Amino acid sequence: MEQEKKCENCKYFMMHYVKSKTIFMAIKQGHCTNGEIHWNIRKHNMPCNNVCEKWESNEKKKKERKETIKAVLINMRTTLSHIEQILKDDLNTD
Repeated sequence: MEQEKKCENCKYFMMHYVKSKTIFMAIKQGHCTNGEIHWNIRKHNMPCNNVCEKWESNEKKKKERKETIKAVLINMRTTLSHIEQILKDDLNTD
């Protein structure tokens, strides 16, 4: 399925968030990180449904982010397992 061409689906779009109590919520605005677009345009909040001629799909970026998160979670699981073993050992030596 082809992505709709709008800022929120662009690899250069950086979504803005607000913190509400204990969660972060997207505010449906952001800014562009494409260095080919003049800074005066990029620095301002941009609605998610804008689009320009520099649009590129963010599918690869999303896939890489998922792979990174998976690797971090695997590492966390290993680390937690080590901590669990240390705590068990400490309990058995008391």
